[in-house]
Amino acid sequence: MAVVAIYSRKSKYTDKGESIKNQIELCKEYAEKHFNVDRFLIYEDEGYSGGHADRPNFQKMLKDISKKKFDILICYRLDRISRNITDFSDLVELLQENNVDFVSVREQFDTSTPMGRAMMYITSVFAQLERETIAERIRDNMHQLARTGRWLGGKTPTGFKSQPLYVNDKEKGKKKMYKLSPIPKELELVKTLYYKFLELGSLTRLESWTLENNVKTKNNKNFDKSILKIILTNPVYVIADELIYEYFKKNDSDIASNKEEFDGIHGLMVFNKHDEKRNRVIRNDKSKWIVAVGKHKGIIPSQDWIRVQNILEKNREKAPRAGTGKVGLITNLLRCKNCGSKMRVSVYRRKSGIYYYYKCLLKERSKGSRCNIRNLNGSLADEYVINEIKKINYKESDVYKHLYEMKEKLRRESSNQVSEKEMLEKELLEYKKAIKNLTLQLSQNKDSKAAKYIIEQIEEFDSKIIDIKTRLENLNESKEITKLERNNIDIVLKLIKDFSNNVDKLGFEEKKKLLNQIIDEIWWDGEKLGINIVGYNRGR
Repeated sequence: MAVVAIYSRKSKYTDKGESIKNQIELCKEYAEKHFNVDRFLIYEDEGYSGGHADRPNFQKMLKDISKKKFDILICYRLDRISRNITDFSDLVELLQENNVDFVSVREQFDTSTPMGRAMMYITSVFAQLERETIAERIRDNMHQLARTGRWLGGKTPTGFKSQPLYVNDKEKGKKKMYKLSPIPKELELVKTLYYKFLELGSLTRLESWTLENNVKTKNNKNFDKSILKIILTNPVYVIADELIYEYFKKNDSDIASNKEEFDGIHGLMVFNKHDEKRNRVIRNDKSKWIVAVGKHKGIIPSQDWIRVQNILEKNREKAPRAGTGKVGLITNLLRCKNCGSKMRVSVYRRKSGIYYYYKCLLKERSKGSRCNIRNLNGSLADEYVINEIKKINYKESDVYKHLYEMKEKLRRESSNQVSEKEMLEKELLEYKKAIKNLTLQLSQNKDSKAAKYIIEQIEEFDSKIIDIKTRLENLNESKEITKLERNNIDIVLKLIKDFSNNVDKLGFEEKKKLLNQIIDEIWWDGEKLGINIVGYNRGR
């Protein structure tokens, strides 16, 4: 008798096509025809791509393979398991190490044979090749569309809106396209930002200028350096002329339009500026950009746009790296009560030593025009927070009581699990004895009419035994989790109980991590410091 695992996956939440349910049923039918199945274990991932292995039930299945929880793994189609050759190779290796056979119903592969293993590797290679080919075809189509200078959709840049444009197509008749249409008021703001940056020479100063003068984004929010940089580096605003053509040629960009099209009137459309990897947007090098002359007019002369890029590049090279100093214990927790902004550490080095203060970010950026709260002495604030937490009688706090209640609840659960396990093991023994007795009766009455009923009784008891084994297995897993949770609570309770003795022995990063776990928020109103803790609040 074999334990059979079934893995099913679908990229989108839908009942159309090969749904999760259909995949599982088809795999069950195949298994029952070809194997002597004891029971099934089902692993389902819906709404996940096969391009990576970061799928919750796929990862659970991998752990269960290592625990040898099943003998055969079945999927409906090979690409349900993986579309990535590396991930698939790792899976096959793991299956072989644990003597688990693999079957793909659609491709009729069985890794118990050398030919099956070879064919599966080949098919996986072709599955990935097909996926990469499709992706490459999509990219090529996007690049071809980019060369037309049209707007391909997405979030429109400040100063423009998307406007439909109808063109005649010999084969399809009228065809709908889009172009960027100007919003004069916003474009005036963009011009102001460019020339103010050239005057001030840095993003930090430009950000302060916008805050001081209450200059807002098109969504009526404060500008910050990241938003300003997006506007100042966007080629959509530059006037397409010979100089900008040479600039992008020098940077090895893919220039889609002819040199003659850089007419000194229109703006540019640039594609493939960014690449999204693992949910992170990375700016591509200019050599990967596709540059085309757009259908909209440019507003920033090329020499000014290039000057802005050069200043940004020089500033980036001169910018100091983020420090890893051991000051600012409460930085992540501290807020200005006056305006709600974060407060950052500002360090001053003197002959007598290093001093630091917490400053309101909005006050700093607006040069005091939007918030004028007093700076906070950093070393005194950090010391005060530590001392205040030491004073807390945690046995009277909600968090301490809550942890004890959880621990008591888990203790009761653990006791119940022991009782349930004893009961199930007793039932299991009784059913095994009953089957043994029925088997003996069957051997003595194999030719009688009663044999049929004895066999039915044996099958019924066998089914109950399988059910009890599954329940025992789940109970053992729950018991492990309960034990782990109880251990974690004991650690936290001990940490809180011994806080006064432990905190002075910890390093800076350990103290910081500990405070982040205990404290919700710290606020400064210019006169006093307030500390908010789960179930317990203290103020200065």
